[in-house]
This record gives sequence, C-alpha cells and structure tokens, in this order.
Amino acid sequence: MPVTDALERPRVRRLRLYLIKPSKYDDDGYVIRHWKGVLPSNSLACLYGLSEDVRKRRVLGPDLQWEIELIDETVERVDVEKIVRSGQGKETKTVVCLVGVQSNQFPRARDLALSFRQAGLDVLIGGFHVSGILATLSDLSPEIKLLRDHGVTLVAGEVEGRWEGILKDALEGTLRPVYNFLASPPDLSAAPMPQMAHGLLNRYAVRHFATLDCGRGCPYQCSFCTVINVQGRRMRFRRVEDILDLVRENFRRHRIRHYFFTDDNFSRNKNWESIFEALARLREEENIRVTFMMQVDTQSYRIPNFIEKAARAGCSQVFIGVESLNEGNLKAAGKTQNSTGRFKEMIEAYQEAGIVTHSAYIIGFPFDSPESVRSDIHRLQTVLGTEQASFFMLTPCSPRFPVRWTIGPFRTRKRFWITI
Repeated sequence: MPVTDALERPRVRRLRLYLIKPSKYDDDGYVIRHWKGVLPSNSLACLYGLSEDVRKRRVLGPDLQWEIELIDETVERVDVEKIVRSGQGKETKTVVCLVGVQSNQFPRARDLALSFRQAGLDVLIGGFHVSGILATLSDLSPEIKLLRDHGVTLVAGEVEGRWEGILKDALEGTLRPVYNFLASPPDLSAAPMPQMAHGLLNRYAVRHFATLDCGRGCPYQCSFCTVINVQGRRMRFRRVEDILDLVRENFRRHRIRHYFFTDDNFSRNKNWESIFEALARLREEENIRVTFMMQVDTQSYRIPNFIEKAARAGCSQVFIGVESLNEGNLKAAGKTQNSTGRFKEMIEAYQEAGIVTHSAYIIGFPFDSPESVRSDIHRLQTVLGTEQASFFMLTPCSPRFPVRWTIGPFRTRKRFWITI
C-alpha cells in the first residue's frame, strides 16, 4: 500500500457493524414482517459469535470501539436512514453485512444493498444464493454482477477463520469485490460458537427457542441439494464439549430450552452418540431439560441405538427428507438412499420412541403430476402416518428450508399439518 494512501486515510476509531438477515417481498411487493417470529437465524448467530470473538481478542486494534447490531427483518424494520447516518461520524466505519441470503430473499437484499451503497457505506452479501451461484455456474449471473458492479462485496462459502481478515480489509478500505472460500470449507472444531443476542430473542413467539449447527456438510449427492454445493460433502464438526458448554450457558443466561439443530443431516454427524449422551446427562444430572428438533436421512432409524439415545437426549421432532414417494423421482434426483418401501417402518420407529415426524416433500420432479401429488399427500396422511409435512417447489437455487413453518400439537397421530 502506498505511503500516501495510508497518510490520507483517516484513522478509524469506531466500527459499527450491522448484521442483517433480510426478509422477502410478498406478491404485491411489500416486505414481509411479523409481530413475532418462530425460528431465529443460525446465520445471524454464527456471524455474531465470530464478530464477538474478533472484538474480544482486540486483533483489529486495542483501542477500536465496537458496536454490533443484529437485525432480523422478518421481525423488525431495517431503518436505512439511521444506519446511513451512523456512517457519517468522524473516525467511524460502518459496515453492513447481509447475512444468510437465500434465493427468495435476494431481491430484498439487493434493494437494501444498493440503498446502502448509494449512501457510500461498505456492504457485504453472503448466503446460499450468492454461494450457490458461484458454486454451480462458470460466471456470475446478472443479478450478482449488478451488485458487484455497484461495489457490493460478494462472500461465497463459510467465513470461520476468515472473518477477521475481511473486517480488517473493511477498516483499511481494501475490501475485495469477491471472497470465494467454497474450495476450502473451514475446520469447525475450534471455531467460535454461535451466540444469541438477548434483545433479539424477545422478538420471537417462543422466547426459549434457539438454533445451533453441530456440524456442516452431507455425504450424499442429491442433485437438488444446495447444501453440498455450498458446504460440501466433507462433513465437519464442532467439539462436543463446546456444544455442551454452549447449551449450558444459553440455559443459564437466556433460559433457552429448545433447539433446532440445523445440521443438514445430523445422523451423519460422527459425534451424534457423544452429543446425545452429553445432553442426556444434562437432563438427568443437572436438570437442564432441553429438547431439540433435528434433520436426518431416511436411513437414520437403522443406526443402532440412534433413536433410543435421541429420545433420551430430549429429541422431540425429526425433519426427514422423504422428498418423493415415487421411486423414479428418487432415482432421477440421485436420492438412491431412499426406499419408499421402508418409509412406514422408519416413521413408526420414531413414533414409537415418542418423536414426532416431519416429512419434507418436493413437487416438480420428472414423474410428478397433479394427480400423483394428491395421491402422495393422501398416502402420507393415511398410510405412512407422518404427523407433519412441508412441501417445496423444485426451483433452481431455491432454499432448502421451509419458507413458512406450521407448528402443530406434538405427540399426536390424529392430525396432519401441512406447510407449503
């Protein structure tokens, strides 16, 4: 860096970091926002934990003052003017990060990014849409190019081990147009844990509900899956003792009693048994009786002791990627690990342990028709007996998780809840 550039650049004494999870537009173009939310964003929690780690270590300067604000636009308004004004202070750097942006949220994220860029603020955008485009296409798609050309920094992949460097670049005014970490997913064993912002918890209907990724990646090769494109097929895991410490700390500080483990396939987490046993000890010896929901594959029920230990650990619900009841569709999607003939046995195995089953079903495979989908819904209800189901439209770069959640009464087989 030229000496003249360093002399001309004012010293930054205060960093204002805004971590924003954007919402999406409804069919009439209005931003969807709720009085109370259901599921906190794990991406926000991860970025908050990483940012707090950098702040506490003082690696960006011992005298640097920090202000970190988390905003989930699904439950609160993004005050663009206020954020813009925050960047006008002397010796202050304001950085806006649009976090965990999925494809259906991208139009809203784009508009926010351009508004902040027009005011001269540094803006970064990451998440499954940007990462998925860079992972699967040879060049940037037009909507991604638009942001890059307006000075928005694109971040693809996971930023554990890299966040400190990105923030350093922002403070020095040397942000790159693109940070692409997809080829080298980070080790999670020593990564800072996700953290909950106390004030944000009050914006959710169930205040004691949190998210946590115990591991990332998936070994399977389903053609529709965004997870393997972004997080890879090489699975990586957090340390069991760190997970246990976080659950204990969240219970004591925030009274968190229920988790959604966001691992795309918890049953392939090599530490599943140790995690279950540790959670069971918390419940039985320390009276920290947390419960959790997890995502598993259709072969999970065949793992010896998996269901038994999950129930003892406090598992209340499993989200299972059934995807289709048509063997042709499963073969076309590369979902060869699924066998429709064993779905009923799988669902009953979880139900016998008192664990509610929530089946994921995708509409739009090659052998689907309106009649076949209606028939499959009937089979899910009457033959397989799953209590809940979510339906997803097969769409390029679509998010893997439900757009809307329906929380039905647990531990009942008399009602069937559907989310689309």
